[in-house]
Amino acid sequence: MAIALNNKIQNLRFRFVNSPAGHFFKWWIDELREAMPARWRAQLQYARRKLLMQVDHGEVALSIGDANTVQSLDTFSTDAGARLQQHRVRDLLQQHELTEVNRDLLLDEDVVLHTKVTMPLAAEANLRQALAYEMDRHTPFKAEEVFYNWFNLSRDREAGQLHFELYVTPREPVEAKVELLKRVGLAPTGVDVAIGNDTLGINLLPDEKRHRIVHQQVRVNLVIGAATLFLLIFVMAQSLWLREHQLEAVNEAIDDVRAEALVVQQIRKQIDDAGEAAGFLQNRKIENGFKLEALAELTRILPLDTYLDRLSLHAENVQMQGKSENAQALIELINDSPYFENASFRGPTRLDNRSGKEIFDLSANRALQLAANASQEAE
Repeated sequence: MAIALNNKIQNLRFRFVNSPAGHFFKWWIDELREAMPARWRAQLQYARRKLLMQVDHGEVALSIGDANTVQSLDTFSTDAGARLQQHRVRDLLQQHELTEVNRDLLLDEDVVLHTKVTMPLAAEANLRQALAYEMDRHTPFKAEEVFYNWFNLSRDREAGQLHFELYVTPREPVEAKVELLKRVGLAPTGVDVAIGNDTLGINLLPDEKRHRIVHQQVRVNLVIGAATLFLLIFVMAQSLWLREHQLEAVNEAIDDVRAEALVVQQIRKQIDDAGEAAGFLQNRKIENGFKLEALAELTRILPLDTYLDRLSLHAENVQMQGKSENAQALIELINDSPYFENASFRGPTRLDNRSGKEIFDLSANRALQLAANASQEAE
């Protein structure tokens, strides 16, 4: 179950690395690295070193590799006693500060089979298992006979295909070299391929066979980071507690004056209510006065051949519905009155078949001068 979970994690990691987001983060990190001071970049490069190991004809050749160069370190024979070799290796690693760096066993390019493979896009979710099923179709070997990994994965979503390079090496020779390195205290964390003076940058070694390097400095940094996070959370919690305590004190002070504020608010409401009542009565008086005056004016100016079916008098306008011999003439009569202005029909006039008169519906606004005088009287 642990192996299946790890395979799933590896597949997710490969999918992210080869996704647009993964390419963006790689570009972003490279740009950040280039923006660092030269001294910081050198320290970062120093921390990313690897111990590269090559086993050939009973000899182990050690080199130090970083992102740019490979520097030869030492070569020793495996014929000596295991304890003597372990002691020598331990001193060498301590001398060059390599005890906590990754160790890669380098294989010659001619012992690694390289082929391009195309598979359905759906196989990406569990690519390692899918390759294991089809290993004998792409290579002369079965999956249990080789160590393998893939490189330069790309997706063709239109065709629904995965394109990548498959690297395969026979299992038995690699396992023999891994056991030899374990005996001298150099258990590898990965198996890479030597390409001239550089490395390919893959790991052919299955996850369950990789040696785990204990990074003491990383552990110390994690402990310091955890302690810093704990202190930060403690300070934030204390700050929130102090703020809550201050809010409680402020709320108590507010409660002390709230009763007085309520009394003042009630007195102000009584004053406002009295003012509104006085203003209401005055406004009603003005409105009723205008209604009487408007009714008297309409009685005076409307012709004898005109009568109203409905009359609505409002503070700002008058609405009339009725019948007349000449409804159009009513607009001019009403606009000529000092009490009204902007008279207009609210709809088309039509003929009443029974009386032969025109049915009209019009409205007129109260004259601005009258409204202004009424406001002054109200004040």
